[in-house]
Amino acid sequence: MIKALLVDDHQLFAEGVRSMFNAEDGIQITRICTNGHQVPGILDEEDIDVILLDISMPGLDGMGVMSLLKEHGRSEPVLMLTMHQEMKYIRRTLEGGAQGYILKDASKSELIEAIQKVSRRENYFHPKINNQIFDYLRGNQGSDGANIIDQLSDREKEIIACIGKGMNSKAIAEALFISEHTVKTHRRNILHKLGVKNTAELISFSIEKGVL
Repeated sequence: MIKALLVDDHQLFAEGVRSMFNAEDGIQITRICTNGHQVPGILDEEDIDVILLDISMPGLDGMGVMSLLKEHGRSEPVLMLTMHQEMKYIRRTLEGGAQGYILKDASKSELIEAIQKVSRRENYFHPKINNQIFDYLRGNQGSDGANIIDQLSDREKEIIACIGKGMNSKAIAEALFISEHTVKTHRRNILHKLGVKNTAELISFSIEKGVL
């Protein structure tokens, strides 16, 4: 029997997930926790094979919980169970040490497969995010983001530099002698390649990785 700890601040959702499983499934949600700060203490009290962890929680979010587990020397495998499928969340949780990532609209059979694989310390990724995961693994072999930056063309790096100076698409087009439509296309491609959602995240990521 696989024993799981479910960490989610939505009690009704958590109870619903627990009620999904029966003895024949070989999975039991033995504990539900709505406060991420309590997770290390629960793991000290009983043996847990896999942690099902939400990302967005008040007080201490999923990333904070994983950091807390590392501080306490815990090594239980983590399966992210979340509604977020944006690359920024996927990237952060994988770099934080998550073993798998599944969306909350998954079927029971998908969740069972995910729990089984992660409990064996195998990776599992929800089918809806397979393409994003493939792009991440292909372009980011390490955790420092260097390979992702290598995917950027010289023109894309020029545009990032202009964005960092506060220039809008029209000003960038004039400065680089290209059309505004071309600038907007480059901007969309840059966001996709780097797995960021907007200009603010792009600037933050670019500064972190030394592009700006």
